[in-house]
Amino acid sequence: MEKWSTNIWEGRKVRLRAYEMADLETMFRHQQDTEIARRDYMIELPYSRIAFEKSIAKKAEPDSDNRQLVIETLEGTLIGGLAIGETNSRYGTFSIGLGLPERSEWGKGYAKEAILLALRYMFHEANYQKCNLGVYAFNTRAIAAYRHIGFVEEGRIRRAYFSAGQYHDEVRMGMTREEFSEKYPEWCILLE
Repeated sequence: MEKWSTNIWEGRKVRLRAYEMADLETMFRHQQDTEIARRDYMIELPYSRIAFEKSIAKKAEPDSDNRQLVIETLEGTLIGGLAIGETNSRYGTFSIGLGLPERSEWGKGYAKEAILLALRYMFHEANYQKCNLGVYAFNTRAIAAYRHIGFVEEGRIRRAYFSAGQYHDEVRMGMTREEFSEKYPEWCILLE
């Protein structure tokens, strides 16, 4: 087995890091892709560059255990973002969301590794016990990817999202710390 990085936020393909103002141009370009916006969250009215710069600055500020992180290749190419949110230390729950707008990087395992990096930290360093997420029912690619990672479908919120002239269900999925540890025991050995 290959040696792990000494940085808990770095895997064999990608690293997670905080947003920097140098990311502005790439993220602004990503924001212009309405197909990706529809899948990730929603299509919004256009942002000015100034407003977008303020949103990047806000993402860079810590908010308890909620974080907006950049996904970049080990070569330093920014390819997307991962959000850790809805953190509840009393119940030990959190959510994740992921956007990988660089279509040329799809299918290479980057999204999976980014999610595993976040789960490893949240479960085995921050002491959370369950990850929840929501994905729009029409995003079958994401649903299949989350199932492959080990997330279990827990329910469906009917007509929770409106886009392209119609309402769509939101599929709710989850993974516990025990499920993660059983499926990925090699990810539980932290930085030996």
